Amino acid sequence: MQFRKSIVKNEYVPISAVVGLDKLPTIELINKYTKKKEKTEEIIRYLNWKKKRNELISFCRAVCETKVPTSFDFLIDLEDTSGGIEINAKINQAIWNGMVPLNIIDLGYKTITIIEFENGIPERLYSLKQMDEADFKPRFALCSKSSKENVLAELKNCG
Repeated sequence: MQFRKSIVKNEYVPISAVVGLDKLPTIELINKYTKKKEKTEEIIRYLNWKKKRNELISFCRAVCETKVPTSFDFLIDLEDTSGGIEINAKINQAIWNGMVPLNIIDLGYKTITIIEFENGIPERLYSLKQMDEADFKPRFALCSKSSKENVLAELKNCG
C-alpha cells in the first residue's frame, strides 16, 4: 500500500469505541483473508500479543493514513472545556477492517487499534461504548500537543 495524503490537515486518530477481545480476528480469519500466504511481521506480532492493563483496544474510522507504531502526546476530549489532556500514548498495532494486522492505519477504513498508555488508560476513556453499541460520533482523538487546537477545530466542525 502506498502512503497517501491525509483527508485532514492535521494528523489525528479518532477513538470511537472499545473493542472486546472476542471481536479480534482469529488466526483462521487472518488465514482466510490472506489466503494463507506467509505471515508478515505485523501478523506475527499480533498473534504473539497479550493484552496489558495499560492497553486499550479501540475502533476508529481512519481520517489519515498513519504508520504504526506511532506516538501521540495529547488526548482530545470534546466534552472537556480545556480540550483534553496531555498523555503519552503509542498505537502499537492496527488491524485493517478488523481482519488483518498491518503496519498502517489505512485511510478511509475501519480500523481496530491497540493503544498503550504510559500512565494507564485515562479514566475518561471508560465512558466509551462497545463497538457494537457505539454511535461513532467524534468525542476522543489522539494527536500531538502542537496540533491540538487545529484538530479540535476540525472535530468541532465535523461533529
